[in-house]
Order: sequence, then structure tokens, then C-alpha cells
Amino acid sequence: MRSTSSRSSESARLTDAQIAAEAARRLAWDSAVPPGAVRVKVARGRITLSGELQREAQRAAMLEDVTRLFGVTSVADRTVVRQG
Repeated sequence: MRSTSSRSSESARLTDAQIAAEAARRLAWDSAVPPGAVRVKVARGRITLSGELQREAQRAAMLEDVTRLFGVTSVADRTVVRQG
């Protein structure tokens, strides 16, 4: 009998589009992150975040929102904090 463990782990994996959608949803619901301030791209489970924020606290909230998403292998933060 053939093992199905590798097959089930592959089917349990989220697609990049699913990860991106969930990351965007979480960012949209977080009142600490300004609406539309962060763009999300996902490639092979790796999230890249870009955009402009006003405070370091917003960056911390953004990273907390996406870092522990199921299927994410790494997060690249390319956001800029413009204090002023």
C-alpha cells in the first residue's frame, strides 16, 4: 500500500494566491495598519511587503499579522516608515 502522507501534505499546502488573500484580509482588519498602505506579494510561500507607513508601531503590527500565517516560509519587509 502506498503512503499518502506526502500527498496529503501537498494538498494541505496553501497556494500563493490564498496566502496573499489571507495576508491582505488580516492587514485590512488591523486598525493599526492604515488602509491601502501595504502591498502584499507572495512567491513560493515567501511574502514581500512594500509600502509606506507613518510609525514603527504600524510596521510591528503588520509583521505580526502576516508572519505566522499558515504556509508562509519567510517575510521580506520592504516598507518605509516616514515619520513626520
